Amino acid sequence: MSDQDQVRPYHARHAAPGQEAADVVAEVLKHAAEREKAANVKRAPKGPPRWIMPVTVNLGVLALYFLIASPDFLVVSPNVDARSVEEVSTQTRRGIYFDAIMRIERFRRENGRLPATLEEAGSGLGAQGLRYTFQGDSMYILVMSVGDDQIEFNSAVDNPAEWLGPLNLPG
Repeated sequence: MSDQDQVRPYHARHAAPGQEAADVVAEVLKHAAEREKAANVKRAPKGPPRWIMPVTVNLGVLALYFLIASPDFLVVSPNVDARSVEEVSTQTRRGIYFDAIMRIERFRRENGRLPATLEEAGSGLGAQGLRYTFQGDSMYILVMSVGDDQIEFNSAVDNPAEWLGPLNLPG
């Protein structure tokens, strides 16, 4: 062999073939072992963020101020009905007429009997204090309290249109 055959490229190492790949695999395995070791180390639990304490103190001071000073914007005024007793009575009669009497009469026409409850007729006034009693297949009584007065409708005696009175609609 001549000297020319013995010449190797300048970047070639003096290592056995395949040694380079084995070194790379060893480095990868070493790095994986270090990552696994670092993942198994238990860390101390983190405390609350730094901003929690000032916010908590400020909210506590604000609550104490509201408790002691009672500013006017926190005082809730009670609902006061500005309507007169006559207006309330008239509006209650209209409500009873349209939401109870008309529904009961429609139920009687469609089914040939009176409903057992106002809910069966489709009225929600039973939950608002309207009492409904029926006697037989044709007579019923509706009673509702408005303040100290009672509004009563008796189907055997009262004509619904006359009981309601004139419709003085605003306009």
